[in-house]
Amino acid sequence: MSAPLSSTSAVPPKTLLGLELMRFACALSVLVWHYQHFYYVGGQPVGFSREAQPWFALLQPLYHHGFLGVQAFWCLSGFIFFWKYAQPVSQGRVGGWRFAVLRFSRLYPLHLITLLAVAGLLVLYRQRAGSGADFVYGNNDALHFVLQLFMVSDWASGFEWSFNGPIWSISIEILVYAIFFGLCRLGLTRWWHAVAVIGVSGIIYALKLTMHPVVLCLFFFYLGGLTQLAHQALASRPAAQRRAVLGATTLALMAGSAMALADMLRPMVYVALATPAAVLALLAWVQPRSAGTAGWITLLGNTTYASYLIHFPLQLLLAATLGPHLAERLPLDSPLWLLGYLVIVFGLSALVYRWIELPAQDRLRTRLMPVAAR
Repeated sequence: MSAPLSSTSAVPPKTLLGLELMRFACALSVLVWHYQHFYYVGGQPVGFSREAQPWFALLQPLYHHGFLGVQAFWCLSGFIFFWKYAQPVSQGRVGGWRFAVLRFSRLYPLHLITLLAVAGLLVLYRQRAGSGADFVYGNNDALHFVLQLFMVSDWASGFEWSFNGPIWSISIEILVYAIFFGLCRLGLTRWWHAVAVIGVSGIIYALKLTMHPVVLCLFFFYLGGLTQLAHQALASRPAAQRRAVLGATTLALMAGSAMALADMLRPMVYVALATPAAVLALLAWVQPRSAGTAGWITLLGNTTYASYLIHFPLQLLLAATLGPHLAERLPLDSPLWLLGYLVIVFGLSALVYRWIELPAQDRLRTRLMPVAAR
């Protein structure tokens, strides 16, 4: 999941509102992909058919490949971190403690709340389901709880997803934050440094020298960083050149999308090519004149982290209260049910952001950082 666009304000610069829409699209992608959880009985789906899902013709790419929203999120994080932190960290204006507190205060409070919620709901689910596997994610033992508690659940190879499973991508991204900070302190913030990291991580991934997800996260994170550097360089060019580049980018995005829909382009490759192009296009297109429109777009972006962490606890809550066979009790094939589910998740996420994330973030930063460092 990507970071907020500012560590001090809930409202991003107007010229970066396109990133907020992109963040929301990525969150929607993951939620549609995880819609299949409603069919799980224990650790396996029962009676699940992708083709029978609501609005399948429209949402087919998300039902099949919505999990790739995570990789797009990593790319957005790289863009934001290069924009927000690369030069301040390189120049020593943001030290290790401040950087760590900013990240910790943003990510940990909601992670802890949802982890404890899932642990409690699992007790209820086991009572309702009787014997058998836990809902969707197994390995919910003391060891995995401790790993989750410290947000290191996926650092070592061999550990399986547990408790609030989607947190795995945040756990991996924390490793990349540390690598990013170290490379910035070494002054490696230029475009050719980003290209080098992308190239090395891409080769490692392509040759399968290791299957650790940090390699892919590093690839997409620095791809986002390179996109930010390109956006920054493009802003200084004449308007005619910017329009030409934007037009070429838009055509490439359309061509790549057509190839992906025709199965002529691997989904992971498509995401790697399309995400930077979509970011550049949205940054140019999404510059509303209305403050109200800008506010709504910002609100959508602010729901993304909460939606990512609360949607599984909500699903588990239904399974723990209604019983493990949710597909027999809920109109899962109804478009209205899917729409209602998404509205509830994002609506609750907006409330969670306003009343839980922001206050917890502010309190932690007040306690852990001196006023001059904020």
